[in-house]
Amino acid sequence: MSPSGLGLSVLRAVLTDYAVDIDSTSDIGAGAALAGVSLAPYDFAVAVIPADHDRHEAALAAIYIEIGVTVARGLPLIVIAGTSIPGSPALAGATTIVMTELGNEEALRLHLGVFLRQMQTAPRTEQSVRLPASPAPAVPAAYVTRLQAVRESPGGLRGAEFERLVGDLLREAGAQAEERSPWGPDGGVDIAAFIPGEEQRLGAVVIQVKSGTLTSHALRATQHELSAYVLQAGAGLGLLVYDQIAPGARKVPPAPQVFSLGIDQLLAELETKPLSTVLTQARNHAVHGV
Repeated sequence: MSPSGLGLSVLRAVLTDYAVDIDSTSDIGAGAALAGVSLAPYDFAVAVIPADHDRHEAALAAIYIEIGVTVARGLPLIVIAGTSIPGSPALAGATTIVMTELGNEEALRLHLGVFLRQMQTAPRTEQSVRLPASPAPAVPAAYVTRLQAVRESPGGLRGAEFERLVGDLLREAGAQAEERSPWGPDGGVDIAAFIPGEEQRLGAVVIQVKSGTLTSHALRATQHELSAYVLQAGAGLGLLVYDQIAPGARKVPPAPQVFSLGIDQLLAELETKPLSTVLTQARNHAVHGV
């Protein structure tokens, strides 16, 4: 779903790489006409809202109607917006990403890759209904025991084992998480994740994992590396999960759109809060730079 004349070659190429067959609403039913079209053959929808609203004003009215039809039919939807857009009931169940450049292949692969993996694991329902947040699951004590075992493992194995522990912990807490990005250079990213039901509020969360003991200098450098990737890829939040900080290390403020959590703190937080709450609070700290 997009106004005519947009350069969508990169978006189409990325979707094709993910083995997605593409139909345009301009071919099957534009605007209100889409309400008379069966959407049963389709697995999800993509809507593109360009930044230059004035130039595409007439077409955007049709696009918003089409968005409303797809959401009402329960079709999973990802909205690619060229600029921040006001909240709308029609977008309540949609994954919305802001991307100023539709030719940013790396960012498209990041968001679409995680979105498509989520689609494969989440059964489609007739209508998109946002369920109330579930109580925080108790983090199994086994993770504390497992963390101790990782810390006692040989140095050559510690990094990989620690990364697996963090990935398993995120999934246990309800995230759709994938280790190691399949979309090219990872920029230090080890895990990409969405929180079901929180895609619009949090966006894609990219996570870097650091085992061992970090100095203040190493923590600051790692945060800025991750921040550069988050800003370039258009992700919602960058999260650095580290093992330990060197004794006496100075406090390091977060980099733009990046927040750091020690694994011990993350385990403690998840004892009493849902993962979405932990990450939302982390996001708020990262946005405010405190």
